[in-house]
Amino acid sequence: MRWLRLYLRARRVPLALAGTVCATGSLWASWPYFSDGQTVNARVVSVAALIAAVAVGTTLGGADDALDHTASVNWPARRAGHVLLAAAAIVALLLTSTLTDVRFEPLGVVARNTAGLLGLTALGAALLGAALSWIAPLIWTLVAMLPWLGPSDQVRLQVGAWLVQPAGTTAATVCATVLAVVGLVAYALRGCPRRPAAETAPDR
Repeated sequence: MRWLRLYLRARRVPLALAGTVCATGSLWASWPYFSDGQTVNARVVSVAALIAAVAVGTTLGGADDALDHTASVNWPARRAGHVLLAAAAIVALLLTSTLTDVRFEPLGVVARNTAGLLGLTALGAALLGAALSWIAPLIWTLVAMLPWLGPSDQVRLQVGAWLVQPAGTTAATVCATVLAVVGLVAYALRGCPRRPAAETAPDR
């Protein structure tokens, strides 16, 4: 298991996990002060999933680009496993709130938003690198949060604002699934792009 500890440390996973727990815990704790309801709404669920996805994005690239692309390691399988385990961890973290009075629910919205945003993050990492993987999920979340967007009967709005649609909305679920699959496949096969040597050279 030593390789696993080294891998997690090299990817800064403990730091990302701690930051995610603190941020989502703050959202959970502050919800009763802003609402009389016990179930956190889809917009706040989206913010929680975004925070977690951005944190995961920082772990998608290592310090050594050459090592991350070496043929001696089955990197596609490791990358896919990394993203899938991160998705499971985020959903599990948010659903632990169901043990309390204030809850991130329903499961369909939590799972859909986590999968879609994490897929966007993985796609951003594959195209732009881990350091910029947050751009796409942040922009889409901000768009979905616009006050005039919300649950809608129009398919184009269900797709554009899929983050805030009710659970079971077919167009929103399909959009999130496509983003999740495309992001997972792109990152698993390509990984993060190689950075210029000047960016990865040790400080002297």
